[in-house]
Amino acid sequence: MTYVLELDGVWKGYRDLSHGPRTLRGTVVGGEARRRRSRKDLRWALRGVSFALEAGESLGIVGRNGAGKSTLLRLASHLGRPTRGRIAVDPDAASVLNLGASFDLLLTGRENAYTAALVAGLTARAARRVVGAALDFAELEDFAEAPVRTYSEGMKLRLAFGVVASLRPRLLVLDEVLAVGDVGFRAKCHTHIAEMREAGTSLLLASHATDEVLDTCRRAVWLDRGAVRAFGDASEVVERYENATRVESLARTPVGLPEDRIGSLEVELDGMALNGRPLGGALELRSGAPLEALFRLRGPGDLVRGSLIVLTMRRDRDGVVALDVSTEGIGSALPIGREPVLRLQIDRLELAPGEYHIDVGIFAPEWEYAYDYRSSAATVSIGGAGAGKGVLAPPARWTLLGDD
Repeated sequence: MTYVLELDGVWKGYRDLSHGPRTLRGTVVGGEARRRRSRKDLRWALRGVSFALEAGESLGIVGRNGAGKSTLLRLASHLGRPTRGRIAVDPDAASVLNLGASFDLLLTGRENAYTAALVAGLTARAARRVVGAALDFAELEDFAEAPVRTYSEGMKLRLAFGVVASLRPRLLVLDEVLAVGDVGFRAKCHTHIAEMREAGTSLLLASHATDEVLDTCRRAVWLDRGAVRAFGDASEVVERYENATRVESLARTPVGLPEDRIGSLEVELDGMALNGRPLGGALELRSGAPLEALFRLRGPGDLVRGSLIVLTMRRDRDGVVALDVSTEGIGSALPIGREPVLRLQIDRLELAPGEYHIDVGIFAPEWEYAYDYRSSAATVSIGGAGAGKGVLAPPARWTLLGDD
């Protein structure tokens, strides 16, 4: 069996400099003492990680911040070596670990694309050919001669991915980068990744968005404090990872809350309304009508600012999720204030007729646990003509074009 990536008992540690000398003199004087320290003084980012990625396969990495995801991807990108253990990576690997961190901000977009292609191993002639394709994919032809220091973060992302999109590596390594671009560019990237995979490229993807992992990857690994908690089928690994969030939420839930509400209540959802009506009872809508949800947030400003809000609609008769939207990836922090209010607007709720339950919740960063989660907080009754067995009911027309 051919592997493009193989880790065998990989540990990666970093010196903890939080209490060490920070001056040149202190570094020289304290150098001998630090050399005598044992490895147990290291801060371990990875702890005995072992798994393999087969050629043509896709693997997602899930875990909270600090779990070791980025460290693992750096090692898979030939950036550094493990402290212990062994890692083997296919030499034909390409990475986009962040928003063009290797770019020279004083160089133009064209010059940076050329340099990135050279770093990827292309000859000067091949790199020149790639530059045009990279700028075209990134939709940055009009900004090719501008210095990258004038680019937005989204433009840097597009340029970085544009270079990778022009290559055909055996292994593609991505770290959260697709969560930053606009919706149209993200869709374009996903389509291109699917084409690369069909052509035989393996994918290693780290993402906080579990839906993205499920949509893109066949297998997944769950990292927790640098160690592997689960490895295998993506749906099973993601389910275990998400269940851990529920268990943590239940452990933090005060005694006496109703069964349909869990969470630490460090931040609370209060004064919620759908289309101007307080939650409770049934809201009647026609299919295709707009939906507006208001959330008033109560809690310390620092907790509110880093939190995540989600609204989910489930069809009553079979529990199928018809809608699941959250503030993850909106590109801006939540408002802070005495009691900030957040509005969710859906222009057309094109769902099939039926009864739907709405769950709402606010979570700690990285979905670690729920601050306040309420299941079946409201019921929405969608009216209109039946549209078959599906959940969606978008406008549709049948036209007879005639016989050939």
